[in-house]
Amino acid sequence: MTITPEFLENLRSQVSLSSVIGKRVKLTKKGSRFIGLCPFHGEKTPSFNVNDDEGFYHCFGCGVSGDAISYLRETDGLNFIESVRELSGIAGLAMPEIGPIDKAKQERQKNLLSCLDYAASFFQGNLGKVDGKRGLDYLKERGLSEQIVAEFRLGYATHSGLFSHLQQRGYGEEISRLAGLIGISEHDGQKYDYFRDRVIFPIENRKGMVIAFGARAMGGAQPKYLNSPDSPSFSKKSVLYGWLQARERVRRNLPLLLVEGYMDVIAVTASQKAAALAPLGTALTEEQIGLAWKLHDEPILCFDGDRPGQNAAGKAIERILPILEPSKSVRIATLPEGKDPDDIIRAEGGNGLLRIISTASSLVDAAWYRKASLYDLSLPEQRAAFWQEIRKLVRTIAHNQTRAAFGDEIERRIQTMRAVSRGGNAPFRVGNYLSVRRPKTGALRRSQTLLGLLIAFPQITIDKIETLSELDFGNLDCEKMKNHLFDILIREPDLDEDRIRYHLSESGYKELLIQIDETKNELLLNQKELNVDMDEARQRIDEIITLFLTPRRR
Repeated sequence: MTITPEFLENLRSQVSLSSVIGKRVKLTKKGSRFIGLCPFHGEKTPSFNVNDDEGFYHCFGCGVSGDAISYLRETDGLNFIESVRELSGIAGLAMPEIGPIDKAKQERQKNLLSCLDYAASFFQGNLGKVDGKRGLDYLKERGLSEQIVAEFRLGYATHSGLFSHLQQRGYGEEISRLAGLIGISEHDGQKYDYFRDRVIFPIENRKGMVIAFGARAMGGAQPKYLNSPDSPSFSKKSVLYGWLQARERVRRNLPLLLVEGYMDVIAVTASQKAAALAPLGTALTEEQIGLAWKLHDEPILCFDGDRPGQNAAGKAIERILPILEPSKSVRIATLPEGKDPDDIIRAEGGNGLLRIISTASSLVDAAWYRKASLYDLSLPEQRAAFWQEIRKLVRTIAHNQTRAAFGDEIERRIQTMRAVSRGGNAPFRVGNYLSVRRPKTGALRRSQTLLGLLIAFPQITIDKIETLSELDFGNLDCEKMKNHLFDILIREPDLDEDRIRYHLSESGYKELLIQIDETKNELLLNQKELNVDMDEARQRIDEIITLFLTPRRR
């Protein structure tokens, strides 16, 4: 039997959406719908709407929308089947069987997860004991608060003791080995705890279940970091450390960093300035990149500033390009030589991290620069080789429109290099091509023009907020400002332009406001549109909205 559209329709009709969402979000009935604070982004005034009749939710602040299934997928990290099964339980409907069910396998998986959870609690408990003082002292030296230690369920593995406790709790040798918690000596066949004298970092899946452990050695023991082996519950290439904590911070509109290690994730999270995820001792995989994109459309690669870290960033860029999609990308932050995010935070605090984030380059800049740095661009044959390689990199992008857009930008830069080389006045350097100010694209100019008008005419913005919330500006900064503008006007609808600009400037949009003013000057809007009346402004806004909604002809 399969899950049919008819079953899904019946399921949705049996469960009111407001009852599902209302378990976590305080909803207030308003006419035929419910409103509340959006669970997907931080806000103080409700802009999250739930419609039981249509089984649909929508936030006019951040633009998120969906049904009960998508809500469970996003909030609980469930996949489609798991979400349907959860709703079926709420509705009291029998879940269709998806292929043959191996009950023995299900029971083993349940026992495995239970064993891992018990081990996590055991490691946590060790921090409060004499034998665990070494681990607790290490965490304190790293500046971690009790709250952050508890949130990440950090612990300590003593030299022995876990296996005997597992046995006492009824977890036998087979399940303990399957969980990666014990090993067997090749010398005498004796069983031993897999993690010994190490600080423990529980690794959780997107539902918050412990599926494995990472461990840092105390002193000079090797390897310095040790992960659980792959198991039925754990595959290194498909998991990112810190998922639940990152999801919570991203909903507060914090940027998302991809870092290298456990302590970097924890330090970034504790800084309250950003969210963070990390691969588990392996190169960033396509699957992990896809997971990061589920949380944020443009995470920032923030790998260590040493050579291995920068090499890893370069490999990640080449792995990301083939799977690029519209509105999905990354930025790349460069750390000082030999520093990691934890070092920056400990030395400069959260503001030091924000400084690094603010200098992050776009994917196209990073790809261009890294390739260009391999060539002597003062030599024509080297320039030709570089052009060949960067074009080859563009051809790896699978998505047609994304590849075309990326290729257009690369060709523009190549033409700039050609123009400079024909001038012959200055020798080529790796950074010459980056010093040319990138002209604004028509789409960016259009977005900034619309934002300028929306700020100048807040009443029109309020009137058209539903239509405007559906528009995709195609630029992360403009999109964030649009949503922030909505939040401001929902809270205080009577604000004038000066007060709106003040709020936006104080919220970190000062540079974008300057760019918007520059766009007005470029388009002579100071003569054409700054003095328009309400009707003219409404007409101009409608024209720009129409351009956004009209498919671009190729």
